[in-house]
Amino acid sequence: MGFKKAVPIGLEISRGYISAVELEFKDNAVFLKKSGKIELPPLLVTPSLSEENISDAEKFKEAVKTLFENAGISGKHISLAIPDASVKIAFLEFEDIPEEREKIIELIKWNLKKALPFPSDETVVDFQITEMPSQESRLYRLVIALMRKDVLEQYENLLNDCHVIPDTIIPSSFAAYNLYHDCLSEPPASALLALSKKEITVLIVKDGKPCFHRSKEIDGEKEALRELLASFSYYQDIQGNMPARIYLFDNGLEAVHLKAEMETSFGGVDIKTISLSDVINPHTKDFGVGVKGVNGSMNPVRKDVINKDRQDMQGNALLSGLSNGMNIFSGAAGAALKTEDGD
Repeated sequence: MGFKKAVPIGLEISRGYISAVELEFKDNAVFLKKSGKIELPPLLVTPSLSEENISDAEKFKEAVKTLFENAGISGKHISLAIPDASVKIAFLEFEDIPEEREKIIELIKWNLKKALPFPSDETVVDFQITEMPSQESRLYRLVIALMRKDVLEQYENLLNDCHVIPDTIIPSSFAAYNLYHDCLSEPPASALLALSKKEITVLIVKDGKPCFHRSKEIDGEKEALRELLASFSYYQDIQGNMPARIYLFDNGLEAVHLKAEMETSFGGVDIKTISLSDVINPHTKDFGVGVKGVNGSMNPVRKDVINKDRQDMQGNALLSGLSNGMNIFSGAAGAALKTEDGD
């Protein structure tokens, strides 16, 4: 399956920077036409589940406008990757679920109302059914994303003021999952660790389906290791085993000793660093390099939801034009990827 020519502009908003890409779709290939990044002032964006994330609306809008102008990206409709710390990710199992989507959302809110730091009636909810009942399991398994309505609307309204409409919205770690899906699907279970200066995110994929997510603020490499150990200990308590492989995706932490310390702590687990250079296709023309194995299995969604019902999406595409080490564009590019089966 190839990627459809819809919403080719991706924007990622993070605590320390914003980045944008414009993709070009040709046959089953995706090419990077333009990209840009702007560092943000401290505390301009502070990801939070319960409070508005952007402290100065005018400075934020100025940064967005400058980013698109400097990168030469023009287009009203975009795909948006938002900070993981602004989204509550949950995994639930049900023996039965209603047929109507709204009733499923009501069921989710009822089950998670005690886990939210704000009233359930102020919550925007969306979900994906990752597993249907089968001979192996009689359960429906769902991955769920929840945001406080005011938090989501602040992002949307400020971008609308910049004449930008976020048609699709996805947490940053799931956007990165789009890019590295093929790697994460190889073992029975594998983990993607997104490391930034102030935050670590653990996303674990089992049999090709996300099954665990944890995002924590950190202050340095030692705290990052402590939170990673806690995350995998929690996962092991739930699943009874460790992922067969762990991928480290360093997006600014520059944790030079973390991999060795994790290898000491985790023993036989295969730990690898991953970046765009690890999926580079060398058989490209001089004007760019290709990224192989891009898969849109976790589709972004329309602006009124966080995630959408997952479909079984296979196939490869080429994302050409990304230089080695340009991890800062993974979230923006991953958000913009959609398959022909997506909405």
